[in-house]
Amino acid sequence: MTRRPPILLLATCLGCCAVAAGDALAAIFTVGSGAGCSHGTIQSALNAAAAAPGADTVRLTRSLTYEPEANTINDSQNLNLVGGFATCTQTVSDNIKTVVSGAGGAAATVLKVFAGTGVVVKLRHLNITLGDPGGDVAGGGIYFQGDGVLEIIESSITNNTAGSGGGIYAFATGNNAELVISESTLITGNTARNNGGGVSIAGPLEMTMTAPSSLIAFNKALGQAAGTGYGGGLQVSGPAIAYIGTSGFGGLGAIYSNSAIDGGGISIISGTSDGADALVHLYTTVPTQPIGLIGNYASDTGGAVYLQGYSGLLSSAVGRLCASDFRIDGNAARDGSAIYMNSDFISSAYLNALNEPSCTRPGAVRCSSGTPCNTISGNEAVTTNGQPSDGATLRLLGSMLFAYRFEMRGNRAGDAIRGTDDTDDCAVVHIEDCLLANNEVSRQLIRNESSCNTRTIDCTLAGNTIGSTDVLHTEGYTVLSNSIIDQPGHLTLAYSGSATDLVVNNILASDISTLPSDPGIISGDPSFVDPANGNYRLRRYSLATDFAPPVAGDDRDLDNHPRDQDLGSVPNLFGVRDLGAYERQVDASDCHPSDTVFCNGFEVE
Repeated sequence: MTRRPPILLLATCLGCCAVAAGDALAAIFTVGSGAGCSHGTIQSALNAAAAAPGADTVRLTRSLTYEPEANTINDSQNLNLVGGFATCTQTVSDNIKTVVSGAGGAAATVLKVFAGTGVVVKLRHLNITLGDPGGDVAGGGIYFQGDGVLEIIESSITNNTAGSGGGIYAFATGNNAELVISESTLITGNTARNNGGGVSIAGPLEMTMTAPSSLIAFNKALGQAAGTGYGGGLQVSGPAIAYIGTSGFGGLGAIYSNSAIDGGGISIISGTSDGADALVHLYTTVPTQPIGLIGNYASDTGGAVYLQGYSGLLSSAVGRLCASDFRIDGNAARDGSAIYMNSDFISSAYLNALNEPSCTRPGAVRCSSGTPCNTISGNEAVTTNGQPSDGATLRLLGSMLFAYRFEMRGNRAGDAIRGTDDTDDCAVVHIEDCLLANNEVSRQLIRNESSCNTRTIDCTLAGNTIGSTDVLHTEGYTVLSNSIIDQPGHLTLAYSGSATDLVVNNILASDISTLPSDPGIISGDPSFVDPANGNYRLRRYSLATDFAPPVAGDDRDLDNHPRDQDLGSVPNLFGVRDLGAYERQVDASDCHPSDTVFCNGFEVE
């Protein structure tokens, strides 16, 4: 699907045009009691703005209590609804949010917004709360529909309830519709009886949440109707797209402590027509504050993320996640405690897949050195009563995982990664430059029962507690290359496929009895720097340094350091490439002896 220019650029351009063309016509309406007030109710001011030409502003003062409220914006021109004014004569907001509450009135949405093509509605300094439309009616705090733009700035959407979209429900009627969750906006404590506790978006809509200090937290999708319960924090229904790059709030990440039946943090579910793909981009915009999905819970599948595709007789669509420089930590579910990929058709997760064109995002930055990043850590597969289940941390059902430069630590599950076929599709597991360490699994670390590919390249698997005899279990085409498998007391691989479909090269493992006989497959101690404290980088004279042939291109390790560094003090076995997740970098003692400028002879472990 061809998408539009970035949302903020578009909204800015629309705003500039409105000011240039309509400044002289723009009007300000003030709601309150006392001197300077033009209206005594929000709805009367909104009606007056709709009838007046130009881009208008409605100011809400604290001289009135706004409860119960059920208002509608239905305007053919740009509008600003702004709170934070003490009186009607005050001209600059004092940034104190004005409470607009639905409490005490009829069961209804607090604010409905209908915006046509080219119309930009901005809400600022508001606390929209206690909306409660009954039954399956969508949008507790805000219901947004149309082909325009709704931007929410420095506001709170709290403690609302609805059928779907407990906090916000947004539905696009055209290809220009956009929802912008801007800076310092908190969507918290909302409940959906069905789907999308915090936010639910549908239709060809783009949602953008990239400004700092915004948060979707403590929301619930209860799943009271049959076949519901998706997306505790955010539900994305194809062909909608969400771009989430906020630094989050208070160190909690962007999507925190939400709950649902499936997709505690986010559900990504494709539409039921060809091209109705559902897509979520997670990426970092502040190098020291990576995008975070933290502490979410699903009673069934997908603690942080649930993906679902669609396949019909005449059409199909994909559920897709693109994540870079991320943290998926501390989530829980019966299965797929971090990510669950379900599929009628192929659903897919791309983690740090920077060469995947559909995952490229302008404005995305790399995490700064020393910042915990690209982590899938501390996630737990548990039953509803809190007992360990046999579910996986990353679970693929007829789906695809392409993951690069990431680490899995401290997860508890049946398997760290598990793939199985569904009726029509097989599971693909492709992982590179990865560390799987200090996880606790009751079965294998990686288990792919699918007839499709399993590729483990440039990875370190070490220090895990494994309940099975085997570290890896694969049944289809398998590639195991340039990796370290240090799990004493366990067999490296249980493989049941064809011998011609097993490719193993350049391996250092504690067990090689289950691997092909090859000079590049050896057994021994990897000599990690400090495994007791979680440091699985290599010492200079490790058996894994300067082991394998180089790979063309700007190849990077888990630390984002360049690969294929030739340590002058270490003889090359088959080449200059180190095995495992980390490439030891050249230091002064690793220089070639002929380099008299930098080679100082100091020994550095």
